[in-house]
Amino acid sequence: MTTKEQTCEERISGYLANLEESVTDILKGYYGETEGEGEDQDNERGFEEWNNFPLAVTTRQETKIELSWGGPSDFLTVSHDGAQVIAVTYHFQDWFDGATREVSEDSKVWEYARTVIEARQECGY
Repeated sequence: MTTKEQTCEERISGYLANLEESVTDILKGYYGETEGEGEDQDNERGFEEWNNFPLAVTTRQETKIELSWGGPSDFLTVSHDGAQVIAVTYHFQDWFDGATREVSEDSKVWEYARTVIEARQECGY
């Protein structure tokens, strides 16, 4: 007998509910709302649990480079970490319609986006 595993769409609500319970407890410890031996010790343990909970934290920026306005219009969104470009997406929009394309790293559009990001980083923007 074979059973089909549930899809992620079917499983996500349960996982989100479990996450909600976990972070509720973690935040109680973070804010020092847990019962325990001593307030200082509880706050320290709560902060440690809060700090150790995520596997990793990644921060990325997104910059929008507007090329034209109106109908049609186009722009680039650039996902980057400082001056390092991670992804470039080209957006083309006309009245009540739009399309996007991922730009490849060997494209001149990618190179242009990279130079814009680098220049803005150098100027402190």
